[in-house]
Amino acid sequence: MTISVSRSAPGDLAEGAETKLRRADAVEAVESLDIRAISPGLNDLTVEAETTVALAADAGDEREAVAAALAERFGVSDVAVAAVRSVPPDAAEHAAVAGE
Repeated sequence: MTISVSRSAPGDLAEGAETKLRRADAVEAVESLDIRAISPGLNDLTVEAETTVALAADAGDEREAVAAALAERFGVSDVAVAAVRSVPPDAAEHAAVAGE
């Protein structure tokens, strides 16, 4: 996925990208985020990232629906969901998704 992070965002670039993802309704937590590329802009930095997130219970389990839910967040685009997997309730109370 591609995430635009404001140059004035607190913390480092990865923290800014994680914060933007955590604000999406479909995301309960960001489990990992790997920045693959950075492109500078006038007011922001655009990062290409691969990430694994824990989904909110009502996020669904269709890859296309999860990608659309993530892309609804301003500054998040080009979302491709590789897999959506369920996690047993005793291990976690949400589904996890790996995307790029």
